[in-house]
Amino acid sequence: MRPLYEIDAAILAAVDQETGEILDIEKLNALQMEREHKLEGVALWIKDLRAEAASVKEEADKLTARKKSLENKIDGLKVWLLNALAGEKLKTPRCNVYQTHNTKVNVIDEQSVVNYIQTHYKEPEQFLKFALPEIRKDALKAELKDGKEIPGAALEPTESVVIK
Repeated sequence: MRPLYEIDAAILAAVDQETGEILDIEKLNALQMEREHKLEGVALWIKDLRAEAASVKEEADKLTARKKSLENKIDGLKVWLLNALAGEKLKTPRCNVYQTHNTKVNVIDEQSVVNYIQTHYKEPEQFLKFALPEIRKDALKAELKDGKEIPGAALEPTESVVIK
């Protein structure tokens, strides 16, 4: 099968460029059918890929749910094991189980912590992560469509293909 650019060139060659007269109607019809067949093939390939992507996403969602379920089971079994050991250690050739005592930070009121750090520390960045706010493009688009000028933003025409 020929590439699309060769088919398009052959279609142009089947028509007199100066007069627009069709030189070979049968050849032109065959080329147009070949072109349509090629374009249809790409469109169908896109549909297949879209279906495969949806299937992969569905499987990924199932695996994510399965992973979460397994992690919950692990957490529950750890609690059970710690309760059953009651502070004892278990050491066998295949595993070594013991309890550790660590500490973790429990932030009860996030805003209070942030305010305290910002007022009492010269370099709050060592405790706080600052991120840029996320722009809601749908709301921004509505403002731009209403004629408002927003520095750093503009409406840009795009093209897309709809395949059903």
